[in-house]
Amino acid sequence: MRPTRVWSLLTETLANLQRGGWGGLAAVGAITVSSLILGCLWLLTVNLQAIMSDWKAQFEVVVFLRDDITAEQRDLLRRRLQTEAAVAAVQYTTKEEALAVFKRDLRGQASLLEGLGDNPLPASFQLRIGEEHHTPAAMRGLVASLERLEGVEEVLYGLEWIDQLARMVSGLQVVGWAVATILGGTAVFIVGNTIRLAVYARADEIEILRLVGATRGYIRAPFILEGLFQGLLGGTLALLLLFAGYRYVVWRLGLSPAGLLALDGGRFLEPLQVTGLLAAGAVLGGLGSLLSVRRFLKA
Repeated sequence: MRPTRVWSLLTETLANLQRGGWGGLAAVGAITVSSLILGCLWLLTVNLQAIMSDWKAQFEVVVFLRDDITAEQRDLLRRRLQTEAAVAAVQYTTKEEALAVFKRDLRGQASLLEGLGDNPLPASFQLRIGEEHHTPAAMRGLVASLERLEGVEEVLYGLEWIDQLARMVSGLQVVGWAVATILGGTAVFIVGNTIRLAVYARADEIEILRLVGATRGYIRAPFILEGLFQGLLGGTLALLLLFAGYRYVVWRLGLSPAGLLALDGGRFLEPLQVTGLLAAGAVLGGLGSLLSVRRFLKA
């Protein structure tokens, strides 16, 4: 395509955008909202999945021991735990070590320890579980077998609530995609109506172009580009709003950039995801304009 033709198309497209008025603003706004919801869903899902993966990697089962357990029983129990296929590592914590950790966690609140008397905290084994066993069914079977061992007082694990969070994220994805799809369809409809009004406004000019032999592509191109520009603008606005919201949340949580990098999930979208969000806005705008011009500019 000749440079003069490209310049002519861009000029016509910008002129169409200026003439769009409130209809053009409504189209950009609809695309911004739908792209923003998609971006929020994407950002939230990516961060939560990364956080859950990090938690699962550090997941432990805690086996609390009875106070009257003997040293022989404890050693036998340690060897028994080390033979479990699901257990990757075993660490023993004495009653004194447990109390020291408790006091450290309550630093600055020493009054809470007044009247504590004898150490009420039990000794325990911390079990690191292999990732292939991070399923509710596997954990329930493991916990049931551990609770039957001699000298065991109680077994605690927190995988179930992580899986509940995962199910919540999956449900959030379904709802978010449904809402984004509905809003995306609305955006396509609004863009289509905006382009249709532009076609009607230039009906005489379009008829002259047809009479002088202009092709369908030549006539349609400025309107399709108008929709693409509206979509790209909406996607850009959505991206800026998403980043501003992200920075606000970071500020409210008091996280520093170094603190964010220490978290697997505490990051903004990757460059490929940013490109995908902008492309989604452009696709919505382009699809709306394409459907409109194909219907109203038939020869």
